Amino acid sequence: MIRPGVAAPNLAPRLGQEVVRERGRVVYRELRTRSLVNKCDSPRVPFEWTVNPYRGCAMGCHYCYAAYTHEYLGLEAGGDTFHTAIYAKTGDLDETTRRLVTTARRGERVALGTATDPYQPGEADLRVTRRFLERAAQLRGLRLGITTKGAIVLRDLDLLVRIHERSRLSVQISLNSLDAELLRRIEPWAPPPGVRIEVLRRLADAGLSVGLSLSPILPGITDQEESLDALIGRAAAVGVKRMWGSLLFLRSPTREKYFDFLAREFPRYLEAYKRAYAGSSHLTGPYRKRLEETVRRLRQKHGLDPEDAAQSGAYAGLPEQLDLFSGGPDARRRATFGYRLLC
Repeated sequence: MIRPGVAAPNLAPRLGQEVVRERGRVVYRELRTRSLVNKCDSPRVPFEWTVNPYRGCAMGCHYCYAAYTHEYLGLEAGGDTFHTAIYAKTGDLDETTRRLVTTARRGERVALGTATDPYQPGEADLRVTRRFLERAAQLRGLRLGITTKGAIVLRDLDLLVRIHERSRLSVQISLNSLDAELLRRIEPWAPPPGVRIEVLRRLADAGLSVGLSLSPILPGITDQEESLDALIGRAAAVGVKRMWGSLLFLRSPTREKYFDFLAREFPRYLEAYKRAYAGSSHLTGPYRKRLEETVRRLRQKHGLDPEDAAQSGAYAGLPEQLDLFSGGPDARRRATFGYRLLC
C-alpha cells in the first residue's frame, strides 16, 4: 500500500538528503542500493534483469509512463517532481558484477533504461551508467540492451565497442519525430532530433547493433504518415538496420498530466483523447490497426528489420506499448486524427 507523501519502507532508509548535483530546477540526490542490476520476475516483459541508474528523469517528456514510480519515494507523481527531483543510484559494484556474471552464465537478458533514461543530463557528471558499463565490459557472454534519447551515450563508445566484441549488445535510440520545434514542446530537455540522428549514425559507423525506437507514437501529433516516412528513411540512411514502434500508453498520473499538456499545447485534440482513452490505458480498434499497418509498410519500404526485443534485451515501455507490426502490409489509408480515434 502506497501512503501519499511517505516513502516505501524498503526505500526510506536508502534515500540520501545531500544534493549531489543541481542544474537549474533539477536536483539529484543519492539512492543507496545493493546492486545496479535488479531481477525482473514479470512474465510480461522480454528480459530477466533491469538496470535503471536513476529514479526520475530530467528529459521532461510529458508522456512518460514511469512518473507513478515517484510515489514509492514519497514524492508527488503528477506534476514536474519526477523531472526535477531525481535520485542517482550508488549500487555496490562488486554485487553488480556478481549479478552480471549470473546473467551471462544463464543466458539471461539485461535491459538498461527501462523506466528512466540512463543518459539523462546528470549522467555527464554522476557517471552511474558509465560505472555499470565498465563492469559489463570486463565480462563475456552478456545479453545487454540499451534504450536512450541521450547523446551522452557517445561518451561511452569505447565501452560499447568492447562489450559488443565480447557479448551481445543492442542499442536503441528513441525518437518519434524529425520536427525539432514539436519535440521541444513534447520532450523539452531531450536532445533535438538532428542530434539523435547523428548519434544513430556514429553508433552504426562504430559497427554496433543499433536500432530506432519509434516510441511513443502520439496520436494526431506524431502519427502522420509523411512524418513517419521521413523519420524511418532518415534512420535507414545513416545505417540503422532495425526498428520497432510503440503507441502512446496512458496510465494515471501520467494520463492527467498529459491531458493538462494537451490543454495548453494541443487543445483541439483534448476531447478526442479523453474519449479514446476512456476506461483504458492504451488504444485498440481500427486506429491502432491502421497505424500498425502503416508502420509495418514504411519499415519494409526502407528495408529495416523489426526489432526482436526478446533477443536483444531491448525494451522501452510497458507490454501494451510493444509491437506495432501485427497489421497487414497493404493498407495505405491516412485519415484525420478525429476520425481514426473515434471510429
